[in-house]
Amino acid sequence: MATPTPMKHAASQQGWTPSQQQGRTPSQQGRTPSQMAAATPPVSTPFSNAAHTAFSPNGPRSSPQQFKKSPATNMGMMAHAHNAPMNFDSPSTAAAMGQLGLGGGLDMGLDAVGALGGLGSLTGEDDKLKRLETILDILNKKKGLVSEAGLERLAGRVGLETLSEEQTTDDGRKLKTLIVAGSITSIDIVLENNIVQSVTLGFPDSAESVIKHMDPASDILLRDLQLLPNQSPLTKTLDKFAANLELLAILDKLSILPELDCRQALVGVYESLAKLHRWDTEKLKEEPGMSGKSDEFLKSMAMCSRNGFPAMHARDRVGLSVQYWRERRFVPPSKETATLSEKEKVWSLLVGCAATDGIGLPPIRVSDEWLSKDIAKEDPLEPKKMMLDWQEPPNVSLPPSEDNKDGGVDMLQPDMSVTRVPQVMFTVTFDPPLILPQNDWARVYTYAGNGVPTPFYSPTFDVLFFPIDENMPPDSSAHRIITAERQVRVFDKEHKPCTKSHRNRLFIYKQIYSQVISELPFSHPRQLVEMLPLLRQYAFISILLEKSFRSKNEEAKEDAAQKNETSEEHAALNTQDELLAITGLSDSKSAAPAAPEDAHDLNLDVILWVHPVPHFQVSFPFRDSTVSLTLHILENGVVEITEDNLLSRLEDDEGKGKMPTRAELAKALEHLEDFGAWAEWVRSRYS
Repeated sequence: MATPTPMKHAASQQGWTPSQQQGRTPSQQGRTPSQMAAATPPVSTPFSNAAHTAFSPNGPRSSPQQFKKSPATNMGMMAHAHNAPMNFDSPSTAAAMGQLGLGGGLDMGLDAVGALGGLGSLTGEDDKLKRLETILDILNKKKGLVSEAGLERLAGRVGLETLSEEQTTDDGRKLKTLIVAGSITSIDIVLENNIVQSVTLGFPDSAESVIKHMDPASDILLRDLQLLPNQSPLTKTLDKFAANLELLAILDKLSILPELDCRQALVGVYESLAKLHRWDTEKLKEEPGMSGKSDEFLKSMAMCSRNGFPAMHARDRVGLSVQYWRERRFVPPSKETATLSEKEKVWSLLVGCAATDGIGLPPIRVSDEWLSKDIAKEDPLEPKKMMLDWQEPPNVSLPPSEDNKDGGVDMLQPDMSVTRVPQVMFTVTFDPPLILPQNDWARVYTYAGNGVPTPFYSPTFDVLFFPIDENMPPDSSAHRIITAERQVRVFDKEHKPCTKSHRNRLFIYKQIYSQVISELPFSHPRQLVEMLPLLRQYAFISILLEKSFRSKNEEAKEDAAQKNETSEEHAALNTQDELLAITGLSDSKSAAPAAPEDAHDLNLDVILWVHPVPHFQVSFPFRDSTVSLTLHILENGVVEITEDNLLSRLEDDEGKGKMPTRAELAKALEHLEDFGAWAEWVRSRYS
């Protein structure tokens, strides 16, 4: 199968010297590489470092050797080799180069590229290589537009072959089928006048357990390439399709058939976790207060409080994901909002594969029996307590290979025998990445069985959530105050929505050194399940901070979206009914919200700490004074109120309304996920 080949620059074909090329205008030089789609060279070795590919947020990196045929690079390298300044043949050219800031640094190759000035001057070969890699990262972000030529170039960049076939339908339409193929992967893309009509994904040599998941993956790839209603082909990019194609290419490259099919390994993990999720759902039905709940509600609770929800090819991503948290988790999707489930913010673990590259981590295993048939067993330390009965499947054994092309490595087994195992490992990507204090960040690595890396630097928790404007002078004080004015949706006495203006302030009195965790390797799905409670804790904290202290622009965008989608109001009313049921309040005078007040009627102050556990001190006006409550955010996103001066004031009240408990107030915050909305809920019922 033929792959696209790079085309020489027009100037090179005519034999112009570098100085002659500089003096000519673009029209004199002929078509530039950006005008010639076929001039972009394909990546020859996208999987030279598969582990790096899996961990790179921008996809596979290219090799600096690809720049050897670039006229711009050759010109810069020649200037550096001769160590001579550039001679300008015309004053206009010299002036133009001076305006671009390139004149003084041309004798240093790529030193004075304006867009890369932040990297500093080039002082050695390592610095130049770093500059080239930065350029490649910038170029890799642009995947091109949906077209036959664009798809061919993209396939070449990720290491797949392409073959084009033409056919004419009975009604005279001319269709072109582009076959994108790897060693065990085939994708048939049908185009008509460069517009994608259908996509078919095939795994010819895979097991039946893998093949049954092909149709959802094909649908995702088709959505990535199809035009949206009223969308022009000139604006349809390959970005989403490129991300999914790279995932498929990685699994294709790392598989060693017939012993190792990486897709089958992921499906085996899915089957085990899906069995665990069904077991969790059945156990929830036996708990008090869960009888009569809908299946969707039980599934949501199992996802957010038990062992997660595994999914194959979901939420526009090809592959395995384990969803463990979502916004408004207590409001199950109704018939009206079921179609909006893809728009909800969901926290997931994306499971993939990567090459170990000899770093000594346990190899990948292929099995659908990571758990026993009974799922759980008695805890030997606590006989009345049940624990999950995890299993240890055998390693993949590769046949001996003299030429060592299978990528295997010898490994000593527990029985002292030696077997050849693949140099492939499981990886997990956190979607979205989580911000964790340094101690809890290290705990996640421990859960995955990895050594804790030494961070290059340690930013603070608040700066990672709310970056400081670069134009602002640095604050020499140890604390920081973040202020946000928000429009909060509340309900009047008739339960009709209205808005109130809030001024929220977040106080950071102590620097909390933190890290962002985005990906790491693991060897057993048990490790993913064990880290879920900690991940939920900080996922919920991120929701509280974003909803309570986001900017005015973000608030305006959300309000516009809520006005355009009537389902949002319906879901909010469902939340209102849930809160009434939790607190035991009926639709009575004592439970009716207060009437809307004037604008800027509430000032909310919040202080954040993370030691010994993450907790907030929340203060807001209540009646004729101010109340303060200390809230601990525990694992699994559970809220616990440890201190308050609210209940003591309510006890002195002579009213006959039902008194709340700390547990009820905490559960209300878990439902509302917003300090401002929660303060209004408290004030409207008890003031």
